[in-house]
This record gives sequence, C-alpha cells and structure tokens, in this order.
Amino acid sequence: MPARALVSTYEQAWTILGTAREATTFRELIEASHGAARASAWALSSPLAAITLAPEWPAVLAAYAWLDSHRDSGFYLRHVSAPGVDTKFIERHRRVLAALLDVPAGKGLFESALGLAAKPPTVRLRFDPAVFGFPGDVTEAALRTDELRRVDTSVRRAIIVENEITYLSVPVMPGSVVLWGKGYDVGELASLEWLALVDVDYWGDLDTHGFGILNRVRKHLPHARSVLMDRETLLAHEPRWGHDSKATNVALSRLTTAESALYADLVSDRFGRAVQLEQERIDWEWALQRLEAIG
Repeated sequence: MPARALVSTYEQAWTILGTAREATTFRELIEASHGAARASAWALSSPLAAITLAPEWPAVLAAYAWLDSHRDSGFYLRHVSAPGVDTKFIERHRRVLAALLDVPAGKGLFESALGLAAKPPTVRLRFDPAVFGFPGDVTEAALRTDELRRVDTSVRRAIIVENEITYLSVPVMPGSVVLWGKGYDVGELASLEWLALVDVDYWGDLDTHGFGILNRVRKHLPHARSVLMDRETLLAHEPRWGHDSKATNVALSRLTTAESALYADLVSDRFGRAVQLEQERIDWEWALQRLEAIG
C-alpha cells in the first residue's frame, strides 16, 4: 500500500479535493478583476463568497466602477447606467458593493457616504388651509421635510398622532395641524423648527414604546405635552388591553413625573404582563372629549 502521495501541481490538488471547477471559476474571477484592485482584494479575502457571485461578477464590477466614478454626484441609484445593473441589483448586492467601495452598507448610509441622493423623508399632515396660505379645499399633504422647513406658516397648535387612522380622524381646529408620527420615525417631523414655536401635543399608544416615542419627540420639542397617555385612560379601558410582545424597559429621561410613574408601572407589569392599550382601541367619545378639552 502507498505510504504517501506526491501532489506537484495545484490542478492535482483541486482534483483530489473535488474543487477543480470552483478553482477555475475563482481564477477567472480574479483575472476579470484586473484593474479593480479593491474588488480583487475583496475576492481574495472572501473566496467562497466571491465564487457564489461568479455569474454576476461582471455586473458587480460594472456597478462598482460606476459608483466609484460618480461619488459626490448627487445622483439617485436610478441614474446608474452600468451594463446589467439596476437599483434592485444594487440593493441585492449592497453589502458586497459597500465593502468594495469602503462605505457603510446600511440603507441611506450607503448613498450618503457615496455622495448620492437618498429617498427624501416626507411628513404627512392635515391642516387648516389658512396656516399655509393654501386654497380652502386643500386640507392634507405629504411634503418633503426639507421643503416643509422653509414653508411660511401661521400654525398656532400641532398634534402628533401615532396611528394613521386616528390621524385621519382627529378634528383639525382653526390655526392647527395634525401630523402623522409613524412610530420611531417621529424624530424627522419633530425636528421641524417652526414646531418649537407653537403648542405641541403628542398622542401615542399607551405602552412602553409609546412612551419611548414621546421621549424621542421631546428631544426636539421639550415643551410637547402628552394627551390620552395617562393612568385614568389606561384603567378606564381595561377590557380593551392587549399584550405588547416587544415591550421595552429602556431608561427614558424626558418624561414628566406622572408619565414616568405610569411607564414604570408598565415596565414592572403592575397591571398585568406587558399591558398595552393601542391608540385605536380608546373609545372615540372618550378621546374626543379630552382632545376638545385641550383645544
């Protein structure tokens, strides 16, 4: 019986290991990367990942070259004209492209680091047309945040509402606006400078996340008041309580004494495990009376 075997070429090794096809593919991939040093370096450091990309590697190289040559152009990804590349292709391979381009892979961060345009954030709001000087039959709009910052307004009151259907249901009083908060994205609209000059109320879910979002609102609008996020409202709607499967217990430093006490009760399960009263489950007549009471 043979005691040892002599392998004198890489091709013999690949054959013995059963990886001859992969080795050929990898060699071709590296040769195709000639002139793209970062792409070649990435492939050499991640050979198995590179081999899985082999069928699409020419398009990856084309996307890399286009993006690298259009840094700080202000273009959208839709403008990419590289062969075989479209926005869905870039999204699918964003992590690899981010590694090649040495930028963060996170959505939005990827575009920002390359100096490309990202989808602009928008704010959806209902309003008294007079506060923006709009025609009387225009009562709702979704406006780009950067443009809304520059709009002349005579708003006196604003209420930020978490749930979309509730946002659509809240009455719009003269001189007021109703803004859709959209969860933890609320910071985008709360940063509108003119909101710092008017009375602001926030109405969110009565659960740990609702108070977390309120805390985020107060980062930009420390004078914002909560409405319908009190102990009386919670206890009056016990039959409508739900269960918050993703309850949080993070420290919230911007709550009032009463809000902090109720948040502590929710975190400690004083009323039951992970109690939650969603905004849309509050009796509408109960809500309307309290909304009218604050004007």
